[in-house]
Amino acid sequence: MRSYLILLSFLIPILTGCKDNQPQKTEVESNVVDNTEDKLLGRITKNDLSRETFTEWFQPAYEGYAVNTELVDSYKDQLKEYEIEVFMGTWCEDSQREVPTLFKILEAAGYPMEQLEIIAIDDEIANYKRSPGGEEKGKNIHHVPTIILKKDGEELNRIIEYPVQTIEEDLQLIMGGNYTPYYFVADMVHERLNEMGLETFKDNMEALTTEFAGKTRDVYELNTYAKTIFRQGRKEEGIQVARLNTMIYPDNPNAFAGLGSRLSDMDRNEEAMKFFEKAVELAPDDSEFKGLLEEVQAKL
Repeated sequence: MRSYLILLSFLIPILTGCKDNQPQKTEVESNVVDNTEDKLLGRITKNDLSRETFTEWFQPAYEGYAVNTELVDSYKDQLKEYEIEVFMGTWCEDSQREVPTLFKILEAAGYPMEQLEIIAIDDEIANYKRSPGGEEKGKNIHHVPTIILKKDGEELNRIIEYPVQTIEEDLQLIMGGNYTPYYFVADMVHERLNEMGLETFKDNMEALTTEFAGKTRDVYELNTYAKTIFRQGRKEEGIQVARLNTMIYPDNPNAFAGLGSRLSDMDRNEEAMKFFEKAVELAPDDSEFKGLLEEVQAKL
């Protein structure tokens, strides 16, 4: 069971931005940056990330991080009692920053690497945030990297995309049962969807808005979660989460553009147009929102 302690400091955003049970690593062409960039999918190791394609970002992040060895030494024996599962994207800047850091911390702790599992997931629409072996199923992976700390196979808690403090400090807090990750509201909404079912969820939008308003990290938390479950086949649920986001953020054009995009993806263009119009109304100088509106209008 995860322990969620809602901290005031959480509300202050950080600036942004297969043997058959053993899925094979695959390397495929990616056009995220250009047509020559590769990415890994499936279970991977540090050796994979140390290859020329990936070492350009892995080595600077790894070598440039100064581990808080005094803190790590204070709990390194305890840490060995836990398993760690990491979902990352080799295409993702947050993963490129945090995963090398995690390796360096674990090595400083003398952590048994056989208890560490790294799973690289995809960013293509058809396999969005999925791995070839499906290790992400049932784990609600909506932001990467997601670093899951487990004991005897059961999840205690997770670091989602960014550590709240540092990875060293966050691991200590998780082991102490006193940790709330970023984007925890996406996990709570996920639980509500599963508990309530879609129709009850739709019927309780006002109550859900009251429950979650002021707790999300930013407008992108539920936008990203909505897009993830939508692209993984839970289309109507993704639409309803995006709709909830517009109620939580009634003055944010990104919320309305997110809902419009999900509806447009379903060819529900008249509905989508209304939400793109709202986004343009809220941000009349934004060329991206204008472009989305013009695109959907052309389909009518």
